[in-house]
Amino acid sequence: MIRKFKIINAQGAAYDLNSKQSFFHKVGGFGYKDETQFERIGTDFYALEEVFAQGEITGNIFFYGKDAYAKYRAFTKFARQTPLTLEYVTDDTYRLPVRLSEIRKTELMDGGIGLDCEAVFSATGLFYRSVTKYSDTVYVGGKIYPYEYTYSYADVSHNTLMIDSDTHADSPCKITIYGPAVNPVWKHYVNNELYATGAYLGTLTADHKLVIDTTSVPYSITERGVSDEVVADRYQMCDFTTERFITLQHGTNRISLVHDGLNSVDMMVEAKISYETV
Repeated sequence: MIRKFKIINAQGAAYDLNSKQSFFHKVGGFGYKDETQFERIGTDFYALEEVFAQGEITGNIFFYGKDAYAKYRAFTKFARQTPLTLEYVTDDTYRLPVRLSEIRKTELMDGGIGLDCEAVFSATGLFYRSVTKYSDTVYVGGKIYPYEYTYSYADVSHNTLMIDSDTHADSPCKITIYGPAVNPVWKHYVNNELYATGAYLGTLTADHKLVIDTTSVPYSITERGVSDEVVADRYQMCDFTTERFITLQHGTNRISLVHDGLNSVDMMVEAKISYETV
């Protein structure tokens, strides 16, 4: 299988790195480096904190043609619209948040066939696979990201959804609760054991939604309108005796929703199933 690469910038525009005009090759950096600190006790060594070194994806971008200088300038302008996402397709589609931290401009190669420029993309997070799940249907999809990959799981009930995770890395997610809802409470079970809960002490109208987001830092809980505009920060109106924020864990993740109203409440979860290496 041929690996495919694509860069998506902050505007949602895509730049193909597998075309003849701009080909990414001599690629490296898809593994990981463990930087866990250890404490020696006698002849044994105990891990103090498990951490990974910041990843770097390296390679050369070949800009083909006598207009290679213009293609180089166009790419660097494109890459300055951060944050960037590197899309990597092998047996599945994976994404990695990155920055173009270095690119070395060369001169035209013999015969003027193009520029071969060394590039370094610094990772700002882990690789991830996108999964979107709705509580009221088995269909999975929707234009959530300009680079979304969808996956399908069966429903348990109208106010419950399940997502399986095959990784041991914490996987962030965005929970969207659609109004009308009164004092909604969300519960996260991992392999049928209660792992975390959250509660909002307030009312959502029919055209509003509550978004609990751990996919970006700082984490946030916001009320949003029909155009996804932020109406208000609702973090302070949540129950601080609960964990509030959810990250998916290895195994079967079940998220359930209840509220004090009589109507059923729809919910959506957009997850980034995270991996140290792919």
